[in-house]
Amino acid sequence: MGRFRLLVCFWRPPATGLHTSLFYPIFTPIKRVLLHIAFWIFYLCFCFVNEYMWAEGQLPGYSTGKLMLGTTTVAILTSLPEMLFAYFMMYYGFDRFLLRKQLLQTLLVIFAVFVGCTVLSRLATFHVLKTVYDGRLAQDELFNALVISRAVIFMGFASGMSVSLKLLRTQLRAKQREQDLVKQKLGAELQLLRNQLHPHFLFNTLNNIYALARRKSDLAPEAILKLSELLSFMLYESREKLIPIRNEIGFLEDYIALEKIRYDERLKISFRQDVEDPAREIGSLLLLPLVENAFKHGAGETRFDSFINMELEQSGSLFRFCIENRYEAAPAMGKPDRIGLPNIRRQLELLYRDHDLQVQDSGGIFRVSLRLNLDSYGEN
Repeated sequence: MGRFRLLVCFWRPPATGLHTSLFYPIFTPIKRVLLHIAFWIFYLCFCFVNEYMWAEGQLPGYSTGKLMLGTTTVAILTSLPEMLFAYFMMYYGFDRFLLRKQLLQTLLVIFAVFVGCTVLSRLATFHVLKTVYDGRLAQDELFNALVISRAVIFMGFASGMSVSLKLLRTQLRAKQREQDLVKQKLGAELQLLRNQLHPHFLFNTLNNIYALARRKSDLAPEAILKLSELLSFMLYESREKLIPIRNEIGFLEDYIALEKIRYDERLKISFRQDVEDPAREIGSLLLLPLVENAFKHGAGETRFDSFINMELEQSGSLFRFCIENRYEAAPAMGKPDRIGLPNIRRQLELLYRDHDLQVQDSGGIFRVSLRLNLDSYGEN
C-alpha cells in the first residue's frame, strides 16, 4: 500500500503560544468522545487517500466505483489493529510511563502488544487484498521485510499521533490546574490582606467612640450608629472583588462623617470628586487604608488644627486618588511594622498590573498619590 507517501505531511507540531482556555473546555467527557471520533475519521480519510492513490496507480483503467469500495474496505479493516494499539498506548503505556511504574515490565508488555498488533495488521492486509480489487492486488507473501516495515511504520504513526495528542491534553490540563492553584493562592492572600485591615479599622474606630464615651458626649450614640452602617457595608460589600466607584465613595464619606464627630472643628477636611462614570468598578475597599491612616497618624497625633485633603478622579480607565495630611511626628504608617502602606501595596500588586503608588513626606505634610489603570484589573 502507498500510505507511507503522505506520512511526513500529516503531523505538524502544535503552534507555540496556545492559550489553555482555548483547549481545556474541550476535554469534558462528551466532547472528548467527539474529539476521538473526529480524530479517527480524519485518520481514516488520510488512510483512504493514500490507499486510493496507490491502488489507482497499480490498476489503471479500473472501475472508479470498485476502486473506491476496495479502498474504503482496506482503509477501515487495516486500521483496526492500529486503533487497538493506539488505545493500548494511550490508556496503559502512557500512564505507566508518566507514573514511572515498573518501566522494564511496561516496556516488555508494550513490545509484546506491538508485535501482536503488527502481525494482526499484516494478516488483515494480506487477506483483505485477496478479496478486494477482484484479487488483482493480492500479495504472494504474508511476511517480508518491506510489508513488515510498512506495518511497523503505520502502527507507530497511529499510536504516536494519539499519544502526542494525549500528552498535549495532559500538559494543558496541568497548566490549567497550575493557573487555578495560583489564582486560589492569590485570592486567599488578597482576602487575608483585607482581613488584616478590618480588625485594624474596627480597633481604631472603637477607640474613637471610647474617647467620646469617656467625655460623656451626646455624639457617642450617633457614632455607634454610623459604625454599625460601616460594618454592614464591610460585611457584605467586601465579599465582592469589585464594587462601583460610587459605592467606594459612599463608604469613604460615611467613614469621614464618623471621624468628624470626634474631631469636630479642629480638623479641616476637603474631598474633591471628579468622576466620569460612577458605575465604573474598582477593587473593594481599596482606598480605606489610605484614608484611615490619614486620620490616625495625622489628625489623631496632631495637637493643633490639622487638615486632610483628598482628590478622587476617574476618566475612562484612568483612576487617581490623592490624599495629604498634616502631622507633627514622623508618620507611623510608613514604618514597616504598620499595616497601611505595605498592605495596600501588596493588594495593588495582586489586583492591578498597571498601577503607581507614590509617597511624599515634606515639611510636615504627608502625601500619597495613587494611579490605576482600571482596565488592567486581574492581569497579573
